[in-house]
Amino acid sequence: MNNAFLQAGATAIICIAIMLVCICRLDKIGKDVLLRVGIQYVFLLMAAAGLALAPFFWQFPGWTVVIFAAAVLFMLLADSFQWRHGPPEGTTGPVPLSDF
Repeated sequence: MNNAFLQAGATAIICIAIMLVCICRLDKIGKDVLLRVGIQYVFLLMAAAGLALAPFFWQFPGWTVVIFAAAVLFMLLADSFQWRHGPPEGTTGPVPLSDF
């Protein structure tokens, strides 16, 4: 049972970090950003909150869940340099194909 609490605690810490990143990005989203981008971050925020609260409903995560949540957090942090000064250009509209 101690292993389950360790996994739940690690998942909760990672999910809280994911929620903080989502809240910060939702704060930077304005009217010029596509609606789907905002919806994606709202869904990710809700999923992270649900996963962090799962042990209170006796649904303890395993190590695979901890690793997956850490991968999601890593992807959010790896993309943070683009969000440093506001939403990236690709979130405000379709990227022209000539840029590729």
